[in-house]
Amino acid sequence: MHNNEIYSEFEKLLEDYLPEETTNKVRAEGRIDRKDRNYSYLDVPGQTTAVRVRSEELEGYEVGDKVEVLLLGHTENEDEDFIIGSRRRIDMEDNLKEIQDAFNNKEVLTGKILRRVKGGYILSVLSHQGFLPNSLSEIPKKEGDKMVGKEIKVMVKDMQKDRRGDKITFSRKEITVQKQQEEFDKLAIGDVVEVEVTDVLDFGLSVKIDHLRGFIHISEVSWKKLDKLSDYYKKKDTVKAKIIVLEPEKTNIKLSIKALTRNPWEVVAETVGVDSEVAGKVTKILPYGAFVEITDGVEGLVHMSDFAWNKKRVNLGDYIKVGDEIKVKVLEFNPENRRLKLGIKQLCENPWDTAEERYAVGTELKAKVVEVKDFGLFAEIEPGVDVFVHNSDYNWQGEENKKFAIGDEITFKVIELNTDENKIKGSIKATTKSPWDKAMESYKLGQTVEKKIKNILDFGMFINLCEGVDGFIPAQLASKDFIKNLKDRFAVGDTVKAQIVEIDREKQRIKLSIKKIEIEEEKRQNQELIDKYAVSSSDEE
Repeated sequence: MHNNEIYSEFEKLLEDYLPEETTNKVRAEGRIDRKDRNYSYLDVPGQTTAVRVRSEELEGYEVGDKVEVLLLGHTENEDEDFIIGSRRRIDMEDNLKEIQDAFNNKEVLTGKILRRVKGGYILSVLSHQGFLPNSLSEIPKKEGDKMVGKEIKVMVKDMQKDRRGDKITFSRKEITVQKQQEEFDKLAIGDVVEVEVTDVLDFGLSVKIDHLRGFIHISEVSWKKLDKLSDYYKKKDTVKAKIIVLEPEKTNIKLSIKALTRNPWEVVAETVGVDSEVAGKVTKILPYGAFVEITDGVEGLVHMSDFAWNKKRVNLGDYIKVGDEIKVKVLEFNPENRRLKLGIKQLCENPWDTAEERYAVGTELKAKVVEVKDFGLFAEIEPGVDVFVHNSDYNWQGEENKKFAIGDEITFKVIELNTDENKIKGSIKATTKSPWDKAMESYKLGQTVEKKIKNILDFGMFINLCEGVDGFIPAQLASKDFIKNLKDRFAVGDTVKAQIVEIDREKQRIKLSIKKIEIEEEKRQNQELIDKYAVSSSDEE
């Protein structure tokens, strides 16, 4: 049903209810002489006949009461001579004027919802019916039927007159808008108000201030960075906030919670500066470093390169975890831009400044193993100074392979020092004499040894001189006689007698000869025979 159809219905109801009007309507005051069930009769001064009014229009009035009525004309019935009067027309005219005044002055009226129609509701306000659109009703759709018969407060949104009569549009929204404007006009920037959270968004809080709506951006919630507001606030929470922006044209209000407290960066700046050592709590660990809060709302970054002097990249989990209370040193501090750079390694002097003196190549040191890899180990000499030992430097070739675990103490010798990259390479085996050095102390050129055969090859044999050092007997030196296949003459484990005929210190090789021993033995035997038979010949003479 359209608005025009609704108003046509109003007019028809009124025409059926009231007596026919004449063009000469006059207001007059009379006294009620008689009240019957259907009609009441009034004595009106100046009128020669009684004035008849429907009794239902004089509800609340008694015989003898004075009442003002509108004189509409005489009856057309020849058997009756009455002036037709109406109290309701007086009320409706007065009420219409009151509605008009309320419209002009933006005043609130009370009305009753008569029924629900398509697009809204039919209201009765001061005996006049009007239309309340859904969009202006502020009534939830699901609550619409429950509101029929209830009284509500409304304002006149629009009044129009045409040949059918007066068309009145009511609005509840206008009341809210008016209240909002009244409340908004009372606010001032800097006011502290209590608000209710209506929604928690990723970027801020929507809040309600009585009938007004406001917003608190995430950057105005706290001095410290908040990643997820829903961890701190929920709908219907009540909080205090300070008004920081008022936009009258939009009735827009921006507020701040953090403005209720002093900027913590300014507070910290009064006592903290570059090189200050402060305590803080680890709040977040990221791939490139960790954030540490030194006071509520003030946190700084410890870059991964500022954890240890010996490493530009560290596994942060080996040093800290979220919630840890740690000590840090202030490296950079800019409270205006809320920038704070912190360091851990700077709490102690850089040990690498004196590394060339204390960790010179050849220096023998001790360290504790902190990490073991397949290719070697890392050990801490002192905080901020590690040494790397490759597994090839655990022990000399031929010695029993050494194994290490985290926490073991090692003794090593510095074999490389790189102060540009803060790196030290060490050798555990370098702290002891090599098997070759030991062999050089025990074996000399020309010395004869008796050792077991370790391996036989086509081109020669290896014998074990000492742990880690083998001697080599070439095939051509294995015997004074020609041997086509060494294995026909020798077997692994056989003890052979050989003479050291060559020592190559650069290549750490020792060559031996069985042939020389045999030749010398043969010479000795021949000499003994010569000596023996020479003596015999002398005796015969």
